Amino acid sequence: MSGLSTGLNIGILVDSSLKQQYLGNMVVQAGHNIGCAYVLKMNAPLPSLMQQVDAWVVDVSEPDDGEDDREQKMALVALLDDLLEQTQLPVIVNDATELTQGSPEYNDWVRRMLQRLERLSGDINLQAGGGASEVWVLAASTGGPAAVKDFLKQLPPELKVAFVYVQHIGSGQAETLAKMMSSAGHYPVRIAQQGAVLTDNSITLVTSDHSVKIHDNGTLAVSKAPWGGCYSPSIDQVTANVARVYRQRSGIIIFSGMGDDGAASSRLIKQQGGKVWVQSPEQCTIASMSESAIATGSVSFMGTPPELADALARLKSTKQAVRR
Repeated sequence: MSGLSTGLNIGILVDSSLKQQYLGNMVVQAGHNIGCAYVLKMNAPLPSLMQQVDAWVVDVSEPDDGEDDREQKMALVALLDDLLEQTQLPVIVNDATELTQGSPEYNDWVRRMLQRLERLSGDINLQAGGGASEVWVLAASTGGPAAVKDFLKQLPPELKVAFVYVQHIGSGQAETLAKMMSSAGHYPVRIAQQGAVLTDNSITLVTSDHSVKIHDNGTLAVSKAPWGGCYSPSIDQVTANVARVYRQRSGIIIFSGMGDDGAASSRLIKQQGGKVWVQSPEQCTIASMSESAIATGSVSFMGTPPELADALARLKSTKQAVRR
């Protein structure tokens, strides 16, 4: 599978139809696909684990002392243990009992399982795609799409940078914006998705529909919870997260826009050793975002979108020459 995939293929091994239903719902709720699902039966052959899946979720209960079929159940658990030792794929061993849907115990189980699937998805995608060498936030509001498109047109390929594009834009316009920016230059645009990884030479579009958090390993946690504060999506929240994770390997370019979103987090980028650049105010459709960042004293370069692209290319070329 690819680190850009929309979800994992999950295999399910359980000992009851109810567990199969619970776990199947959980996998789908977490944004993944059910690759295969088996309800294991006594005296029935065990299925082959040679399936096209990325990971297994297993829930086979240990027998109770009073169970009549205790010996058979123990044999099934032992055989399953031997079988799982043969696979190289990740395995989540679940500890659910026969829960009542909607009960506090069930809700707690849902929360824990979603967290485990989130971590699993991030780990698998990270292994498949590798992490970003450097992360730059492209921040924009009113007049921003045209400016960002001009920036991407001028940008050379293979800079080994992961871009996170945070654009104040209405719900429902994300797909159109992603297609427009993908066709502008050399960097494919994907909308932020649960478990995806920030990778070199790509652009991740953050939308107003879902809040996004970047984990320390560069994987994304996407939530249906609303963005906090005045702006949706929040440039400051995303940029502060990038600054914390990537430190001196981070940067932000603020393009045309209304308001001051991005100004506060620009200070954090500079404090961590990253770069803060802006589109020249006189070049902006609306200059307040650029001007607010400049007022913080954090900005080290300003220019037109093509000039910003050229400057980033020179910066990366200089860094690569130093490493040699």
